[in-house]
Amino acid sequence: MHSLGQKNSELTMKLDTEELTSTQVRLIKSVHALLAHVLASEEEGEYFDASAELMRKTAELIKHANFAVDHKEMAYGDQAVEFAVDFLNESMDEKNLNNIDN
Repeated sequence: MHSLGQKNSELTMKLDTEELTSTQVRLIKSVHALLAHVLASEEEGEYFDASAELMRKTAELIKHANFAVDHKEMAYGDQAVEFAVDFLNESMDEKNLNNIDN
């Protein structure tokens, strides 16, 4: 990965998994690894393929959220993903994607 004055080569994050299922934890690990892969990709095909897989895994994770599982008769997981995709499309159309760098 190209470095812009990066001082550390490792980032450690903690996540309270007490209320998460083993499936949710597995998906979080997968999303985390895919995100790092997307950010470090140097080839176009790899970048696009990994980005698509990241979005797919993120949608899968949303569908496995406790709220979605607890209310599966209403298909909230599917609805939340559809809402998020619509919102993302609108934001991209309006060029409202903001770069927030802390």
